[in-house]
Amino acid sequence: VKSLVIGDLIIDQYVICDALGMSQEDPTIVLTPNEKKEFIGGAGIVAKHINNLGSYTDFCTVVGSDEAAVNTEKWLSQTKIKYNLIYDETRPTTIKKRFQSKGKTLLRVNELRQHSIDKNIIKKFETYVLSLIKNKNLVIFSDFNYGCLPQVLVNKITNICLKNKINLVADSQSSSQVGDISRFKNALLITPTEHEARIALKDYENGIPIIAEKLHKKTGVPNIAITLGQDGLFLSNYINGKLKSDKLPAF
Repeated sequence: VKSLVIGDLIIDQYVICDALGMSQEDPTIVLTPNEKKEFIGGAGIVAKHINNLGSYTDFCTVVGSDEAAVNTEKWLSQTKIKYNLIYDETRPTTIKKRFQSKGKTLLRVNELRQHSIDKNIIKKFETYVLSLIKNKNLVIFSDFNYGCLPQVLVNKITNICLKNKINLVADSQSSSQVGDISRFKNALLITPTEHEARIALKDYENGIPIIAEKLHKKTGVPNIAITLGQDGLFLSNYINGKLKSDKLPAF
């Protein structure tokens, strides 16, 4: 499989601390940082996983002009992934920092901007995709909703894929931020959580099979995998008006 991953890069940073106790001056926990660990996350780790599965993988994302972007390029250069980092002067490279003690997270600090990329950067993405598309058979949208994939860019890339008969899959994360998995029309596969599927449909009452069917009809996507946390995974296939489904337990 020759794949192209497009989406939001995230640097996951862990600061390992000793908790000294509660301040006597105000009700604040006092920490001493001992160690800092950094990992590539977001669409970057998606590209790495796909590459490890045996795909010939290209990766395109947006970064800031900062040290985190330099470190990202060093990390990517040590992999077999071909990458294109598009620089955006209006945002820093997204960093999610977690302060931890004894395996527990005490505080999270996100260094990011969530505004959409501008039309000039959209054009750079489009040009890059067009230069690769003839040699690809899979495009993956890895959307963490930090501005890398505005709807106009999603539509442009989707149209390119449809025109060239390239399979398209998509995931859109909604946790501290809100996304919409239903905006990825005509993909081969989408993989929302139950929460993300319900957000997209504004349906918090019906059961999972009905949620899946409504999502099929709204998106035109024939294959949906809805993750259910500890309850496992709901798989749904909808072709020519026939609906098939299965549920797998969590490992």
